[in-house]
Amino acid sequence: MYKLHQYQQTLVNQARQKLSQKSKSVLIVSPAGSGKSVIIAEIARLALLKPDGQVMFTVHRKELIEQIKRSFQDNDVDLNRCTVMTVGKIASRLDSLPKPTLIITDETHHSLAKTYQSIYEYYSDVPRLGFSASPWRMNGKGLGNVYDSMVEGPSVEWLIKNNYLAPYKYYSVKLVDDEKLKRSSTGDFTNKSIDYAIGRTIFGDVISTYKKVADGKQAIVYCHSIEFSKYIAEQFNKAGIKAAHADSKTPTKEREQIMSNFKKGILQVISNVDLISEGFNVPDCSVEDAINIING
Repeated sequence: MYKLHQYQQTLVNQARQKLSQKSKSVLIVSPAGSGKSVIIAEIARLALLKPDGQVMFTVHRKELIEQIKRSFQDNDVDLNRCTVMTVGKIASRLDSLPKPTLIITDETHHSLAKTYQSIYEYYSDVPRLGFSASPWRMNGKGLGNVYDSMVEGPSVEWLIKNNYLAPYKYYSVKLVDDEKLKRSSTGDFTNKSIDYAIGRTIFGDVISTYKKVADGKQAIVYCHSIEFSKYIAEQFNKAGIKAAHADSKTPTKEREQIMSNFKKGILQVISNVDLISEGFNVPDCSVEDAINIING
């Protein structure tokens, strides 16, 4: 079983206290790297101490399912009494799944979407917990309509100062006037306007920059389009740096093999499009390259 840090235990206690005070839905805000999977696993374990306990855990990417299942197993959570599925699968199986006594939603800033709402409405009498490092959407909408109370964990600055997170170095060169880019209804920059900007902007050499500041380290590259991500992976491979591209349309077996190879260190670089932005745990990865124009 996990031995929680004090700040993690405090979040668990505060969330359970909110629920015991008849709060129907509680949002837990905790930054990336703070050990949300540990906190989630402990809450699930405690929920199953009740004889009739049944946990439903929703994720928005299937790549995260095995990861959370391992966290549950490491914390003695009985998976036979847990439903761990993507939100889409849960929504399409509501009539056949066991009714939960607690719903836990990871990366819950997505929960304003209709699929999540259909689940919450179906189980309207079931208490809910949601986790997010950023409890808002780029269009400015918050989660007040989804959760009626919130508990907040420590900041990134506090975690670094108290040696729970490693300090980081950030390199950036702004070459595009983002005021001229167009935004979608979500508040993100549109791919079309990013393509337009890239076509008229001279970018620094990604490969030479990687070799200069992070040579030999595992890196995750975030790109705005599939075409650009494939191009970046190709350039890394040409430079003798083992790399692969993956996105949501990559065949499942191929994508799983790429993720496995990266976690094992067989690949040095993985270039992706909106696939590894949340909940992806690779302790040996020390570099993240946002070489596109970062949305928002």
